Amino acid sequence: MQSRLIVPADSSAMRQVDDFVAAFTREQEIAADEAARILILLEELLTNLVKYGYPDRAEPGQAEIVLALNGSRLEIEFIDDGCAFDPFAGPPPNLDEPLEARQAGGLGLHIVRLLTDEARYERRNETNVIRLSRMVASAKVL
Repeated sequence: MQSRLIVPADSSAMRQVDDFVAAFTREQEIAADEAARILILLEELLTNLVKYGYPDRAEPGQAEIVLALNGSRLEIEFIDDGCAFDPFAGPPPNLDEPLEARQAGGLGLHIVRLLTDEARYERRNETNVIRLSRMVASAKVL
C-alpha cells in the first residue's frame, strides 16, 4: 500500500505530517517506535527544505511525501521544488572531534543516514527526489 501527502514547505506542515504518519503506521500495523523514527526522518528533511530550499524565493514551495510498505521494507520518497541539493553528497560529520572544532550543521542528515538502510538522491524535472528505505518492525503480536 502507498500513501501520499503534499504539504506547503513551511513550519506548519509538521502537524499534517504527524497525522499522515500516524494514519499510515496504524493502517499498516507498524510499531510505534518505528513511527517515531519515520517522523524524525521526515522532520529533518522538511526542516532543511524550509530553512535552505528557497533562498531566492519569497514564497515557500511544497513537498510531496510518499510512504509505501513492501513486506517489512518501508520506502519513503520526499520530493520538493526547492533549489538543487544532494543531502548525501557531503561527508558525515566527524563525531570524534571536540565540539568546539566541529563545523556547524550536518548532524540531522547524519541521523537520516543512521536511521535508513538505503538513501538516494536525484534531481528530476526541477525537483529534488530523496528516496529512503529501512526495514521496520510490525506492531502485530504473535
